[in-house]
Amino acid sequence: MSDSVRILMGTYNGAAFLPEQLASLTAQTHKDWQLLCSDDGSTDGSQDLIRSYSANKTQKISVVDGPKRGFSENFLSMIRALPDDCGSIAFCDQDDIWFPDKLARAINALRPVPADKPALYGAASWIWNKDKETHKASLKIRHAPSFRNALIENFATGNTMVLNQSAALLLRDAARQVGPVFAHDWLAYAVISGAGGQIIYDDAPALLYRQHPSNEIGAGETFLKRQLRNLSVADGRYKTKVGQTIEALRAVEAILTPTNRKTLYRFMQARNTGNAVKRTWRIARSGVFRQSYRDMAGFYAAALLNKV
Repeated sequence: MSDSVRILMGTYNGAAFLPEQLASLTAQTHKDWQLLCSDDGSTDGSQDLIRSYSANKTQKISVVDGPKRGFSENFLSMIRALPDDCGSIAFCDQDDIWFPDKLARAINALRPVPADKPALYGAASWIWNKDKETHKASLKIRHAPSFRNALIENFATGNTMVLNQSAALLLRDAARQVGPVFAHDWLAYAVISGAGGQIIYDDAPALLYRQHPSNEIGAGETFLKRQLRNLSVADGRYKTKVGQTIEALRAVEAILTPTNRKTLYRFMQARNTGNAVKRTWRIARSGVFRQSYRDMAGFYAAALLNKV
């Protein structure tokens, strides 16, 4: 099996951050990679910066125009266009800094998996604020990643994820059938775990996950971001996100294992129960879970309020 990695980077007005991220790609100890950037309408010279970066690189680097429908659709457009011989794929944000061994660690973790078995690797990260000169490790997961977790949250940020070719093609075919989803990486976790693929979690941080006011999705680790996340439950945005994940899975339910298909429908039925107490009890019985105790408590509170 080839160890080639196709890096998919979504960009939008990232010129202030791209030089450091691109330099971290150059520094990768695993050199067998190519880079595809889908630019979603930048006006700050991001495309020119990437093309200039590509001038003296041995790796293939391409820039295409994105669909201009948000970060998730930007990544999904690249996923839907993957060729049959895509190799492994890695998701890349424009504003992080990868550690030099990031790709090597992912490939080493994926290599023992049979070529015909879908597998997704995700890792911890250092949550980093360059302006404040602070960083701390992302929260550790307390349960093995699984479909029951994927129904209501993602286990690792997409910027750490690498998929083997089997998983990439499974996700490509699923992405061609689904409607809007909140995030491409959450969809990847749900689809691959739902189909019985292998989910690999690396608890050693793989990158500096930059936090700044322009983040499409922050890490939710500051007091302000926790309040904004709580607000997204209160105003129904979290319920919309979960609903989009469910609808996407229903569109591709033929790929789910029988057990996971039953879990999906059990959760759907529980979610639609009118009585608040019965709804929460049935959701708990469905087996879905979030990784932190605090988030699980918040989830049950949201279930009582019909915000799940």
